[in-house]
Amino acid sequence: MSGSQFDAFFVIIVITIGVFVVYSIFNGINEKVKNNNAPVLEIPVKVVDKRVQTRQRNENYSKNIFKVTFEDLDTTERHTFTLNELEFDQIVEDDIGYLNYQRKRYHSFQRDKLAAEFEDDTSSKGDRQFKIED
Repeated sequence: MSGSQFDAFFVIIVITIGVFVVYSIFNGINEKVKNNNAPVLEIPVKVVDKRVQTRQRNENYSKNIFKVTFEDLDTTERHTFTLNELEFDQIVEDDIGYLNYQRKRYHSFQRDKLAAEFEDDTSSKGDRQFKIED
């Protein structure tokens, strides 16, 4: 490879990396704007899955990512969020309560013992009355 070919190859690589960085920044900002503009919703849910993903950076460093999947009791739509370890530890699979979220942004989960009475009662689906317990 001659010097001019190497220079052209190097420029192409630098431009490609630059485009990727700008694209990533734009997507991050766009996602944040969409989340900020979305309404905050509170829906009755059941916790259907909890998992910990471990990312190993090198032999000396790893990071745990805590994910919880909630299922809407009315529509059966599922929502998966990344939580901090403290919140993750306080939630148990099959918990029932209210999920408070904003598009892809998790806000909170509040357990509701009365909601469990309605989970299997399909005749009252859509007519549920939930009460938040403190």
